[in-house]
Amino acid sequence: MIGLDRLMEVKGVVAAGQFSEDGQVIRKVGEIPEDLMESAELCVNQNRASSEFLNALNNKLPREYGSLVGWIVWGSKYSVVVVGNTRVFVETNRGDYNQLMIDLAGSEATGPGPMNY
Repeated sequence: MIGLDRLMEVKGVVAAGQFSEDGQVIRKVGEIPEDLMESAELCVNQNRASSEFLNALNNKLPREYGSLVGWIVWGSKYSVVVVGNTRVFVETNRGDYNQLMIDLAGSEATGPGPMNY
């Protein structure tokens, strides 16, 4: 994964931050109101809930989904993208989610481009 300052260069990103396992803010960059940036505890809780959901899928379905990497909450104005302990706040309609996924996952995209259905 790349640094927070580099994430701020991705189209649509307005803020980014990292949080600890107990919900404490480690680092933050960008211009988001303090109450929103201090939402790290909510991210920790969502990480836990999403991991439990993924474990249930792994246990009930024949396909192996693996372990949780991250999640997205897609709002009409802003979205939150979380991978591990890093969260990125994005203007929903402006965000370059493909670039965010590449940067957050730490590898380049491979294979053909996405199909437009």
